[in-house]
Amino acid sequence: MKCNFVYFNGEFLKENTIDFREYQANILKEIKDKNSLVVLPTGLGKTVIGVLLMAEALKKYPEGKILILAPTRPLVAQHERSCKRFLTIPEEKIVSLTGKIKPEERFVLFEKSQIIISTPQVIKNDVMRKRYDLSFICLLIIDEAHRTRGNYAYTGIAKEYLKTCNDPLILGLTASPGKDLERIQQICDNLSIEKVIFKSREDPDVERYLHDIELYLKYTVLPLEFIKISVIWDALFKKFLRFFIQRGLINPHKKYYSKIDFLRIAEDLTLSLKFEDLLDKAVETEILLNNLYYTNPKIIDIVREKNLNIHSIFSYCSSCISILHGKDLLETQDIRLFKTFLETIAFKARNNNSAAIRISNSEHFNYIYSLLEKNEFMNLHHPKIDLTLSIINKELNHYKNEKIIIFTQYRQMATVLRKRLQLLLPEEIKIEKFIGQATKHEDKGFSQSEQSEIIRKFRENEINILCATCVAEEGLDIPNVDAIIFYEPIPSEIRYIQRRGRTGRHSPGRCYILITKNTVDVPYFKVACKKKNSMKTILSNEECLDLKTKIPRSAINFTQKKKPFSEWDFIKEFQERKEREREILSNKSIEEILEEMEKFSNSLEFKKFRKYGITFFSDVADLSKSRLKKRMMTIKGIKKKSVKKTDARKPSYNKKLKTLINLARIYAIEGKIEVSKLKKLAEQEDILENTFFIHLNQACYLGYLEKRNENELHILIDHE
Repeated sequence: MKCNFVYFNGEFLKENTIDFREYQANILKEIKDKNSLVVLPTGLGKTVIGVLLMAEALKKYPEGKILILAPTRPLVAQHERSCKRFLTIPEEKIVSLTGKIKPEERFVLFEKSQIIISTPQVIKNDVMRKRYDLSFICLLIIDEAHRTRGNYAYTGIAKEYLKTCNDPLILGLTASPGKDLERIQQICDNLSIEKVIFKSREDPDVERYLHDIELYLKYTVLPLEFIKISVIWDALFKKFLRFFIQRGLINPHKKYYSKIDFLRIAEDLTLSLKFEDLLDKAVETEILLNNLYYTNPKIIDIVREKNLNIHSIFSYCSSCISILHGKDLLETQDIRLFKTFLETIAFKARNNNSAAIRISNSEHFNYIYSLLEKNEFMNLHHPKIDLTLSIINKELNHYKNEKIIIFTQYRQMATVLRKRLQLLLPEEIKIEKFIGQATKHEDKGFSQSEQSEIIRKFRENEINILCATCVAEEGLDIPNVDAIIFYEPIPSEIRYIQRRGRTGRHSPGRCYILITKNTVDVPYFKVACKKKNSMKTILSNEECLDLKTKIPRSAINFTQKKKPFSEWDFIKEFQERKEREREILSNKSIEEILEEMEKFSNSLEFKKFRKYGITFFSDVADLSKSRLKKRMMTIKGIKKKSVKKTDARKPSYNKKLKTLINLARIYAIEGKIEVSKLKKLAEQEDILENTFFIHLNQACYLGYLEKRNENELHILIDHE
């Protein structure tokens, strides 16, 4: 690539549009022909490195296509703007795909375009249906590559691409791949990474391109009124904690108990029950034990040895998790969030949630609830709110700040902060909250268009303060954010780095972290710092990672590329086919349809059509029979009969059935249990008389239990 040491210029790059940076040129040399993971602090131009690599890939394969994946639609739009701004590719050949575009239109756009930008789930779904041919993709770019773990769509797409393309080239981009060797290695494995490049803010070749970010830890203490409530609430937690200590389910000498302790007990128990038949097999046991948190002894062994009530353990775990969550809201957020939480507990109790009933029936709960009804308590505010106000005043008056983002974990807290700050600084600030799309309870989320409008106003100074949740941690293209306020520390190194990276991009910035002493804020901040330093150590020593050494590659042969359908003919045929199918299906019985679809899905004709990405209704042939029937009924216009509700309460049928089956499995001896014994155990779980026999008959009907005589049940543990 030619360069006059002022701009990057060359084939496929618009002249004099990308400023030259030596470290970017050096990175480009190392990643041109290797699958690479590039880890750079926010503000060092990861997107530009992607653009430069695109130009190199297109020079090698001018007929090739480039696929860019990003986790959010705002990020997809940002990449599309960057490609059109920096590359000479005709704009009509640079497209973004979303789930809102019809499948046949996506197919056509993919065929016509050279650079395709999309969220991963859309591409994954289409690839599974064989709509796209990835063999002609000469470069796959994965933004926010730290998400390439587990079942996230990035993993499946990368696997399919590596299997399909003769000369695969992958670029993963992130500011923070993970806290430990295991997580980083997983990303490298899923993307077949051959080269890892890491730059920190202290590296001499990048230092001059970054602006200082001053970190301020702002400590505060809880008022006496908050402490009074917290002590009472903590006493309730200790009461429930005794349930676990008395049964030997938890270490009684721990200085600090967190929600994760009880989550792990529940997870271990769930895993042990799910794979109960494998526990005594040597090979499977080793695999299973690697996924258990408590192995000496195992939770399931304690349950069996002491004949413990399994449902009670799950229920008490839920109670303890709820209490610790409420404690965090009170001590680190605000009393209003805590009051809302108590109201949620009361609502769940009225709907027969046993964990909530246990809490709401306590003297502690009722005393605290009565306190919060008094004006003197509800007029209180967490000291962090005043601390936030003080920081904003200093930023506006001393630093002459133009833009601030306040990060908070909870939507309700964003609302509380916006209202409070707007009330106290009506003239000085223009503030708005910024939350995600999902609607939760009475809190309606912001649509993508609403989010975009808020960002536009923020960029153009119509708004100067955002109260944002995690939705603002990734993908915001906002220049000159002068200060960031963490309303609370977060124990994730990825989110810590993402939040902190919102400032210091184009000018020096300040990052304030608010910490309430003697609360979970303190360990959370320490954990985030520890994880961040661990990540830095691993990335600085590439030899720690097991990277791919040699991926077999050969030139992509574009002469084998089949000529696609013309756009008009393809869409016309697609629509006509769907109309014919709907007409045919509506005149046949569901049984006939199922039989024909099963036969067709195994035919050579079906496989041939799937090869070309053509979608038939028969693509759903892999669905379960019940889901397939439901779809057929929709096409035939058959509506499901509505059942008139006679009881306002939501039935807990499935939960009780599951409890009954688990009780039978746990307390069975040599695969057998007496009906009378099971009935007594069920009574402890409020499964009484008629309800017991209804669920018992259902368990037998479904094949979990088998009744050999009037008072003996056999456990069919192999049934799933």
